[in-house]
Amino acid sequence: MRVLRPITQTSFPSRAGLTLLEVLISLTIFLGALAAISQLISIGSRAALQAQLRTQAMIRCQSKLAEVISGAQPMESVSLSAFEDDNDNWKWSLNVEPGTYETLLKLTVDVQYSGDSETVTTSYQLTRQVRDPAELLDAANTVEVSDDTEMEDF
Repeated sequence: MRVLRPITQTSFPSRAGLTLLEVLISLTIFLGALAAISQLISIGSRAALQAQLRTQAMIRCQSKLAEVISGAQPMESVSLSAFEDDNDNWKWSLNVEPGTYETLLKLTVDVQYSGDSETVTTSYQLTRQVRDPAELLDAANTVEVSDDTEMEDF
């Protein structure tokens, strides 16, 4: 005959801690989340650096175009010239072309930054149409000559 024993606490012992499998699974989840967060931090810092360089490229491009328009720089095409105040990482180019009208010139300034690695590069281009200074001088000379002839007639 078979004797049935009552179910007691001793037949099913209670667990006091975690099993090794649970620890390994939680550690894997933690390391995966940590890797994802470190990638996000890396992407964020790279984007911040790109934004800083792009802003600096815009400012340099605008100031170089202002120098050309004001006459501090000659209005001639230049290819990959270094800035005076910086190392060889920043380069600028100026392209002078005829504009949409015969009295206009199309100025295109291109500023480039090439850093130590391929991921740290940026460029910015700014185009503006201005009056041709040679045309303005010709017009001024024509006005002076016509004023002189009118004086002689009186």
